[in-house]
Amino acid sequence: MADTKYIKGGDLMLFQKSGSGYTAFAYAKSHSLQLDADSLEVSSKDSGKWKQFLTTKLSYTINAEHLFTETDYNSLLEKMIAREPIEILFAIATNSNDEDGKPAEGWTAGSGWRGSAVITSISVNANDGEVASYSVSLQGSSPLAKQA
Repeated sequence: MADTKYIKGGDLMLFQKSGSGYTAFAYAKSHSLQLDADSLEVSSKDSGKWKQFLTTKLSYTINAEHLFTETDYNSLLEKMIAREPIEILFAIATNSNDEDGKPAEGWTAGSGWRGSAVITSISVNANDGEVASYSVSLQGSSPLAKQA
């Protein structure tokens, strides 16, 4: 597997639509994207001892944790209260740099997966003596599509 390119966790980011492009959420700690499929059993006498299934509906969820910033937190909270979906992109940052961190011009989204999602939960963690953080969970409300 000489052509395998490993992607570091810090390079895979969650972006949201901003104007004609995408902007990364500030101070990311972790992101996860989970794709699920419902199945329908289609076993018959011809199946033998093994059940057979068809995939029916697909769904996805995104979970993210970030250091707390009023701007991002308030924006997400307002969208949740208004029940507004957000356009997201789960993508590799093309200008990532382990040495210098965030570039002055901000993160640039590369290839990934985009869709529309509703915010299903937000929680804030504000422990004494620690930096505050927030977690957000999103449920896909549109197809997940490949972004070139």
